[in-house]
Amino acid sequence: MGYIKVKASFYNAIDYVGWLKGELSEANVRRVDVEALVDTGATYPALPEDLIEKLGLTLLREVDGETAGGVSKLKLHGLVIVEIEDRIAECPVIQRPRGTTPLIGVVALEQMGFRVDPVTGKLVKGLPLML
Repeated sequence: MGYIKVKASFYNAIDYVGWLKGELSEANVRRVDVEALVDTGATYPALPEDLIEKLGLTLLREVDGETAGGVSKLKLHGLVIVEIEDRIAECPVIQRPRGTTPLIGVVALEQMGFRVDPVTGKLVKGLPLML
């Protein structure tokens, strides 16, 4: 199986809710459209620092996290609405260095009901896990 990439939109969750409530126009909702790598080894989605700035996300806290390079401090920002196809999820995002590839982690995938088919290497729609 190779890499799985998907087209995803990330919205500032506060703006998004304001739009749903009629307090903001859709044009004023901060949003970025990306091609993201699906990473089933990642808990949260991750965005490069420049996209986090464009979305106007707030630093929630720094947390210790396990990365490919070992344990390190990670910056957790929030909150975003992640949209893939016709599904959405709400969650915090981890900050990555500028110019790196956006990632979709399992929290967002499970909220949207996606799973990875290891045979085809594609996302498969199912029901969200509400455990």
